[in-house]
Amino acid sequence: MKYISSDIKQYTQAKEYIDTAILPLIPYTFKSDQDLLQLSVQKDLIQLYVSQIENELKGRVFVLPEYNYLKSDKIQEDEKGRLQNLLVHLEQQPFKYIFLITSDNKWRKITKDMEAELIWIPAMSDTDLNQQETQQLVQSQVKEIQSLIKDSWED
Repeated sequence: MKYISSDIKQYTQAKEYIDTAILPLIPYTFKSDQDLLQLSVQKDLIQLYVSQIENELKGRVFVLPEYNYLKSDKIQEDEKGRLQNLLVHLEQQPFKYIFLITSDNKWRKITKDMEAELIWIPAMSDTDLNQQETQQLVQSQVKEIQSLIKDSWED
């Protein structure tokens, strides 16, 4: 389920069965045209992953609105605090499992002590997401991510 009105209506009636939240962490910047292009490709890629994961695990996962933040050389303390506050809020909901998905490897160190599991997707350069090779790679990795999520349900 996604954060759209039609899914929210279903969610409110079945929330006791939806125990997994997926939160895309999406950086942005207008620092340079190159950064702008690279981050927009990463955003598209993360959206593709999340969409395919949600389609396969529908009825058990809820995809939250994107968590957007300004890209910098290092993730600022206030950004860490903002994410931590959001995670505390989500834990108070019926979400037993929370997955963060991003292409920004700077989150790896920061989220170690948080009550969420980070899924890091290696960034791709300016690539056509509709190319067959890219689609096959994404499909393969989505299956791995789905296995990771399903394994967490068994713990």
